[in-house]
This record gives sequence, structure tokens and C-alpha cells, in this order.
Amino acid sequence: MLKLGFEPKKIFTYSKNSLLPLVVIGIFLVYFFSVSGFSEEKYHTVHTLFLVTAGIAFVSAIYYKIPCIAISTSYIYISYIIINGMRYTYGEDYMFSAGYNIWCLLLLPNMVLIYLLFKKNRPFRQWSWFYIFLFLETALIEKLQNQSIDADSYFFYKHIGMLNYPALYISVVCLFILLVRQVLKGKILNAVTLFSSIAVFFGVYFSDNLFAYSLFFFAASVLQMTSAYYYAYYIMYKDEVLDIANVKSFFKEARNYPLKYGIALMYIDEYDRLQKRFGSNKMIMLKKMFLSRIGKAYPKVLIYNYKKDALILVFKNLNTNESFEEAENIRRLLAKSIFIFNESNHLQLTVSQCVSEKKRSDTDAHEVLLRAEENLKKACKFTRNITVKA
Repeated sequence: MLKLGFEPKKIFTYSKNSLLPLVVIGIFLVYFFSVSGFSEEKYHTVHTLFLVTAGIAFVSAIYYKIPCIAISTSYIYISYIIINGMRYTYGEDYMFSAGYNIWCLLLLPNMVLIYLLFKKNRPFRQWSWFYIFLFLETALIEKLQNQSIDADSYFFYKHIGMLNYPALYISVVCLFILLVRQVLKGKILNAVTLFSSIAVFFGVYFSDNLFAYSLFFFAASVLQMTSAYYYAYYIMYKDEVLDIANVKSFFKEARNYPLKYGIALMYIDEYDRLQKRFGSNKMIMLKKMFLSRIGKAYPKVLIYNYKKDALILVFKNLNTNESFEEAENIRRLLAKSIFIFNESNHLQLTVSQCVSEKKRSDTDAHEVLLRAEENLKKACKFTRNITVKA
């Protein structure tokens, strides 16, 4: 029986995904605390750099279809403008205005909300709903700005840094939620949301210093921009959900394979029926259990994600017969395995495979895979739970 459990070796992967954002925010923190003087010229320079990097990050995220980064970048930009507007409207007393304090209350909760809603690609129509939500927030702030609120009340007067107590507590809770999420999931978007939120937090906390305020918002925009490019490259060659290489990576790496290798194209039998019964999340869990079982029993086999219901297994330095024997052993192993979602869901599943060997006449790995695909389709018209040769 096989249950899906935590794998300690993934800690390194989680740390690797956090490395770029951690280095960026670390550089800005070291620079801020090491610089002795803040001139107006430096402020204008950092202010311009923020505007430029935020624009590049937003356009890049839209181009690469990363809604989480695109919307969070635009939200950081909007927050920067609103808080700057409060500063210029109220002068040194901006920290006591209702608008500033309410926006600080909503700042990091909105960052968490953006991550939770847009960590997966969504149509632009759903983006508009979030911007309408932001418009409603600003309308609420504008209405409260016109009310006679006592500036000496505990809610607005007691501050730590430039944050009132409720805003500070809510911000800490939000950062803790993002940190826990990063520890549990370790995804790139988790990391960039966490460290961008930290940068925004420091920017507001030190907002009485124009240079510090612009510097940390600039740090957040740099995080968004660099992470957009890193994430776009990452998902080009890797399946983030399964945490394995994808078919593009297979075609790229196959150029450096030895002259003799074989592949097994594996399809999960009755996948659509299972997906209707258990849902997409359970099927992702199932593929992870497949990967875990194969990886433990055959650690030398390279595995790539091909389609939602298919994997590519690569056997280096093996001919067709040897590859077929390995693939057949894997099919039998999976057929007799019991996969456990929970106490009430125990499954025994089968897979169908086609083994294809790299021939001298093949120009690249595309032909090897295509041959396996065509032969497996023919074989599966008559039966399932098989391993055939191309």
C-alpha cells in the first residue's frame, strides 16, 4: 500500500525556490541599514527605478501569463501611489489620517488574497473583478476620510513605526500565513509573495523616510520582475504541480543522451472516468504516488510528465528488449499496488505502455515519442493494461 507523505529531500527544492527572493530582499536590507545618509537626489533615483521596474514586471507577467505576479505588481504600484498621495495631502500628519490607516490594514491581507485567488492562471475577466474590489476599497476609504474620526483614538494614535497596532498585528499574521505556506508548499510564487510582502511591510513601516519608503517598494518590484522571468523559465521545462521535468525538458535533454536508449510512453487507464469520480486534485495526488512508487523501485529511470494522463519513462543504455523488460516490471508493480487517498478511498489501477527505442534513422526524440504514441493507440483499441513494443 502506498500513501502520499512528506519527503524530506524536497526541503532542498523548497530552499532553492526561495533563494532568489531571499538574496534580493537581503541585498536591499543590507544596503538600507549600511547607508548613513539619505538625500533627495537618491529618493528621486529610487522613485524612478521603482516606476520602471514595476512597469517591466507587470508587462512581463502578462506576457508570460503569470496573473499572481501581474496583479500583485499592479497592487503594489497602486499602494505606492495612494500612500504617497496621503503624504502630500496631510504632510507629516498623514499617519493619523483615516485613509492611510485603513489602507495599511488592508495592504497585506490583499497580497495574501491575490496569491490565493491568482496562483493559477485565470481569464482576464476574473482579473477585472479584483480591480473592482480594489475600487470599492478606495471608495470606502474616501467615504471614511470625510467622516469626523477622532485622530487621538487608540485605533489611529498608537503606532509602532508608521503602522497602527491593528495594522501591525494583521500584517504579522499575514506574513506568518505566507511563511507557513512557503514551508509547506515551497513554490516560487509562494516565495515571491512572501518576500514582496516583507518588502512592502518594511516600506510602510519606514514610510516617514521617503528614501526608505521608495527603496523597499523598489525592492518589491525588483522581486516581482526577477521572479517573473525565473518562473517563466522554470515552468517552461518543469511541471510545477508534480515537481518533475516536462516533455520540453525531455526533448532538450535527449540531445545529450547516449546513442542507445529506450522510452516507455505510459498512459493511466480509464483516466477520464477516474477524474470525473475523484476530481483533478485527487488525480494529481495519484500521479504523485505513481512517481513515488516508480522512483523508489527504479531510481535510475528518468521520468517526465507528458500529458495529464501520461508519463514518459527513459531507460538509458538499454536496447528494446531490456527497456521492454523494465517497463513491464514497472507495469506489474503499479498493477499490484494499492493507492490510498484516505481510509475510504483505496484504488488499484492499471497502465498501458509502449516501448520505443532510439534508432539510427531517428533525427531526434520527437520521432521516438511519436512512434510510441502511434503504436500505443493501435494497441489500446483492443485491450488495456499492456506493454507493447513500437
